[in-house]
Amino acid sequence: MILVWLRHGETRANREQRYCGWSDPPLNRRGREQAVQAAEALSGLQVQRIWTSDLLRCRQTAEPLQSRFSGVEVEEASRLRELSFGKWEGLTYEEIRSRDPERLQGWLTDPHRVSPPGGETLTGMESRLQRWLDSITPELAPGDVGVAVSHGGPIRWFVSRHLEGDPGKFWERSLCHGGILAATWDQKEWREVSVTELMKRGGTG
Repeated sequence: MILVWLRHGETRANREQRYCGWSDPPLNRRGREQAVQAAEALSGLQVQRIWTSDLLRCRQTAEPLQSRFSGVEVEEASRLRELSFGKWEGLTYEEIRSRDPERLQGWLTDPHRVSPPGGETLTGMESRLQRWLDSITPELAPGDVGVAVSHGGPIRWFVSRHLEGDPGKFWERSLCHGGILAATWDQKEWREVSVTELMKRGGTG
């Protein structure tokens, strides 16, 4: 099976470099364009399932996918949400650093055990994401393709945990807004694969 991760398009808060978390801003004009471009980039795949975070920016990103793959229902999954940043949501990094420098440093150093105030640890986010992943893998047959529209944090988790095999590499790699990452599952491990390679296979695993 193949799992394609798609990061949601840009929002005004993203452009202003504000932490969104579980807040629910819509896509801006650029974000809507990115959603359309992503759907076009995936148009050569034979997609069986589409999941999206239940937050608005992801649901809007999934709309062009639903148009492109008209026979596939878009399924909302709250477990695909971004990390909750609690009281830091809506603030920029500089605003957080000026207001809560000690908590910020603690979170950056050990995000698996330290959470933003009123927010979520990486351990908490990872737990719900793994439950989601464990629930969908048995539902896809070999060769099936599923698309998950999610956020920067969950995609970092998948890359560090399942592709790199090192949760400590969480901060090392991210996708741009509207970015795509694909991976194959052989019942034992995940392996990254390019969308171009998938097209050469005929759009399936």
